[in-house]
Amino acid sequence: GILLVDSSNQDDDGNHDIGLWWARGILLVVAILWGTNFASVKYLETLCFHPPCVHPPSEAALARFGLAGIVSIPLLISQPMNVILAGLECGLWVTLGYIAQALALSTISSGECAFICSLTVVVVPMVNAICFGKPIKKISIISAILALSGVGVLEGLVDTSSLLGIQPALADTSEMVASTASTAAATGFLGSFQKMGIGNGDLLAILQPIGFGVSFIRIEHYVEKFSDVKNRVVTIAAAECVAVGLLSLFWVLYDFHGVVPNMEYMMDPHRLAAIAWTGIVTTVGAIYLEGLALETASATDAALTFASEPVWASLFGAWLLHEKLNLNAYLGGAVILVACL
Repeated sequence: GILLVDSSNQDDDGNHDIGLWWARGILLVVAILWGTNFASVKYLETLCFHPPCVHPPSEAALARFGLAGIVSIPLLISQPMNVILAGLECGLWVTLGYIAQALALSTISSGECAFICSLTVVVVPMVNAICFGKPIKKISIISAILALSGVGVLEGLVDTSSLLGIQPALADTSEMVASTASTAAATGFLGSFQKMGIGNGDLLAILQPIGFGVSFIRIEHYVEKFSDVKNRVVTIAAAECVAVGLLSLFWVLYDFHGVVPNMEYMMDPHRLAAIAWTGIVTTVGAIYLEGLALETASATDAALTFASEPVWASLFGAWLLHEKLNLNAYLGGAVILVACL
């Protein structure tokens, strides 16, 4: 498997030194895992055994990230405090991306949200250039343009229906999502944004590439900074999960005026399976793999590879939710994968 690294590529402190293509391969695995999140969360949110099933997005976030935080706590025992604090900082940026995504999806379509999230491929090199003076490579610019174009085709944001007479790869689910999540969210955290006049889903979605993009940069920085610290990748990843879990708890407390709601409805096999998958595999496991890859790969490599996430989301959605794929899906997906090479 990808995690099995030859002992000759491991330093005296127990840290891994993997090749660049191995690192990019691991990032691709993370992109695939994260690509399953949309269908998994959508499946979780649309399950309704005892109507009415109107719950704010903070509840599902707490179930997922609370589990991730709990299983990560033991990994922080006896670890250096400066590394833990670094991971907590990275977790703040990751949380910004996740919360923005959850709130945006309650008011705009999944296609628009995914497209805006893919702007991470632009945010990362720009932040690196402005804040750290790192030059932007021409190949990165070309790849970013290709990736964004592919996402636009995949999500049906390119008007191919009038050009070629084909339909978007994914149906616009904004009305379906808004019928449940938007109603509940409007009375919670999202309602506060709306009162301030910034409740537009597009504006909220822009926080996704900022949160995720900056987290890539900071993780890359800390993995390099603590290169002589044993198990630094595990410690940073665990601290990130704990931070996301705690902030999800604060989000629920905000929505319910300081009280944790009754979440017994989560205790059925279907929901527990989705929570376990998104909480342990696609959060704890994926964040660890991301940190491992960023020992060698750059934040720009990560952002570009993660632009392929809508491809895997489409494929997984077709399998789990029986969503239909058409020419847009295949054409857009092919363009994105070429950009990631």
